[in-house]
Amino acid sequence: MDRSEIAKKLKERKAAKDVLVAVHRGCSGGNIIENTIPAFEIALKYGGDIIEMDASKSTDGELYTIHDGQEQRLFFSKHNVQTLASEEIDRLSYRNRNSFEVKQKVQKLETVLSHFKGDTLINLDRAWNFWDDVYELLAKLSMFDQVILKSPVTDACLEMLEQYEVPVMYIPIVKKESELHRVLSRNIHTVAVEVIIGSEQSEFYNLEVVRELKKRNILVWLNAIRLNDKTTLTLGNDDDTSLLKNEDEGWGRLMDMGADIIQTDWPLQLSCYLQKRKVVSTR
Repeated sequence: MDRSEIAKKLKERKAAKDVLVAVHRGCSGGNIIENTIPAFEIALKYGGDIIEMDASKSTDGELYTIHDGQEQRLFFSKHNVQTLASEEIDRLSYRNRNSFEVKQKVQKLETVLSHFKGDTLINLDRAWNFWDDVYELLAKLSMFDQVILKSPVTDACLEMLEQYEVPVMYIPIVKKESELHRVLSRNIHTVAVEVIIGSEQSEFYNLEVVRELKKRNILVWLNAIRLNDKTTLTLGNDDDTSLLKNEDEGWGRLMDMGADIIQTDWPLQLSCYLQKRKVVSTR
């Protein structure tokens, strides 16, 4: 498969919409657990164009869809899933939003990918330490045209991407100009860039990076998710601002900054806003 064929679904989706909605870990709440098929199904049902999922690897080589480091919240466990064998992970039962144990189990990455084989676009995060295993799985499932890998910018990641026979779609997470230049100088299939603008002191504050990426036909991914009270991903133009204060000052400003993809925890609300803004702009 060549690059144009691999990126065809992504390009077609973007051609149909001004802004794509990437849903962070799917839609969770109540008995619906993040990073599971039900959460991803709901995300797609309520406006998601891309489902963002996390991957972890057991000590005996099984791949799962779960964000490691969240075990205390998800299971009341202090053990990182990546220090457990698959047999131990399979015995875990999630806790729901009310902290009650539910029947939902940690799902294997192959199970989740197989379920969404077809047209669904998938952004796979936190898998960079075992990309070779992911690559083999994507080859087995013939899903190179659906799955986009994401990672911080490291030489190890870039070298790995360069050596793959199939040009895997890639989104680097960049905070500095030097990181972006390292990515763009390599022979890898960069389809989008997740641009982090933490403050007015950011090297990307003047948005020149956005203009440069658009010249290269590379999509601009901006974050509306709010991880905590301290971390700012895009100048505070986030879900919290949009929902609690004013949508135009949150999601609207991300659009004005040139976002092609907005990552959110609230896809239905963002999708409604995008539609409302589209209607207003066509009057």
